[in-house]
Amino acid sequence: MRKNWPQGIKMGVALTFDLDAETFWFSRTMDSKNNPNLMAEGAYGPNVGVPRILDMLDRQQLKATFFIPGWVIEQHTETCREIVRRGHEIGYHGYLHETTYFPEQDRELVEKSKRIMKELLGVEPLGYRAPEAILTEETIANVMASGFEYSSNTMACDWPYYHESGDGEKLIELPFSWLYDDTSHFFFTLQTPERRRICSPSYVKEIWQSEFDGLYDEGGLMTLVLHPQCIGRVSRVNMLEDLLCYMKTKAGVAIGPALDISRLAREGLEESLNS
Repeated sequence: MRKNWPQGIKMGVALTFDLDAETFWFSRTMDSKNNPNLMAEGAYGPNVGVPRILDMLDRQQLKATFFIPGWVIEQHTETCREIVRRGHEIGYHGYLHETTYFPEQDRELVEKSKRIMKELLGVEPLGYRAPEAILTEETIANVMASGFEYSSNTMACDWPYYHESGDGEKLIELPFSWLYDDTSHFFFTLQTPERRRICSPSYVKEIWQSEFDGLYDEGGLMTLVLHPQCIGRVSRVNMLEDLLCYMKTKAGVAIGPALDISRLAREGLEESLNS
């Protein structure tokens, strides 16, 4: 049992959505841009999935984080503005959902995407999620230097922790697991590389609820990583809403955007260090 949360908070649930849209496909294989049906699958996320998700979040009076590539903001600006209008956080997620192993390129992508977010949405991202969670040893240092408050990329444990720089600067990490990623269970595609798995919503709910119960007992963190083009199907949104209703019945559970959960984690960690 670790003291990761301030007084009165037993567990954190970071509710996050990766709005990759069409980049979900062409970042894997650029030839997908020439396939109208694959591009339509991607567009389903912002066009259908997001409105359905936003309405569900309104019903549950919950806020979330949407990690959005810069290109998606350019192509689906009104959808992204509606996310902001409804009070949700916008986080960094690359420009084309591209992976990079070069620190200089990473810095350029951050600068470019931040400029797009500021110009089109009037926001500056404080959270960093790397596409495909691919990092280099230099990435975290770049994140710290770029003014982000938190990272949500690594999978080292089941609770928040610090990345520390050589000069003592601290960055909160909100770890996740592929187990809490909806594409691990729902993503079907014939595109290379193929993935062919479609689980029932009840099956996935059982997994997620069981994990939640165990993490609740331990006082941990659950970072849900959801994609509107996958979780946005009506049966899956209904399942997610049922799960969130269940989570809300448990005392001391903080459910919200990653920024809010990261600040609670920082408060709890500092209390623990100073006690």
